[in-house]
Amino acid sequence: MESRIPPGSYFQYAPTGVHGSLQRYLADLLAERQKLGPFMQILPVCSRLLNQEIMRVSGLLSNQVAELERMGHDHPYRSLGQQTNGGQMGMMAWNAMQTNEDKLLQKMAPFQPSSLNWHVVPGTPTTPVVKRVIRLDVPVEKYPNYNFVGRILGPRGNSLKRVEAMTECRIFIRGQGSVKDAIKEEKLKDKPGYEHLNEPLHILVEAEFPEDIIEARLDHAIAILENLLKPVDESMDVYKKQQLRELAMLNGTFREESPSMSPSMSPACLHLTAQE
Repeated sequence: MESRIPPGSYFQYAPTGVHGSLQRYLADLLAERQKLGPFMQILPVCSRLLNQEIMRVSGLLSNQVAELERMGHDHPYRSLGQQTNGGQMGMMAWNAMQTNEDKLLQKMAPFQPSSLNWHVVPGTPTTPVVKRVIRLDVPVEKYPNYNFVGRILGPRGNSLKRVEAMTECRIFIRGQGSVKDAIKEEKLKDKPGYEHLNEPLHILVEAEFPEDIIEARLDHAIAILENLLKPVDESMDVYKKQQLRELAMLNGTFREESPSMSPSMSPACLHLTAQE
């Protein structure tokens, strides 16, 4: 019986055995590298090791693809500039692979398992995918001098990106004070699409998942954001200190003052700490 790959797949033949396992492993590595995107600058060693593993697995696939070509199969990586001589990929091939990575991930995304067991198996019935938006008001009236926007965004927006990466929800800061430049915000108020600037500062959490897991996703994101919206005394704010540490690292001005300085505090750690 002929085995057919659905349209949109990047395979040009049905992967089997070890080759199929390597393909899936490479897909997992690429997906993980995408999720680690916001952390790459502060985790350079992890980034380098992950890239090395991607190159290693790609090299193994080159060897197996060369064998498959000799057996009459087509080459699944020709569009990526992959070498077929069985050696490790050169930089040109690697750059080509990175250029096409977004397309590959987009094709593979429906088949990636999530931390909440969102498994999509071809040919099996699934619950309907729904979209929901939750609004969280920022307590600016109670704490008018507290920098909620900076705390949520973090250096270069990385803190917000991490929350989005962990929860797989989209998060938007809206309302008065959501634009850094107050003069620009005033000019934008009357323009289409910026009506929210006439409302109090708030956060929108948007999720699009199967109906049976969307509540859990939203609850996770809301729990993290609610903790970030609780003002903390500056001298006791470990999360803010970590953000300042990260900013210094990004600007190249970081100086380690003490070997006992606290490790990175992610939004997830903040959430767990608040529950204790």
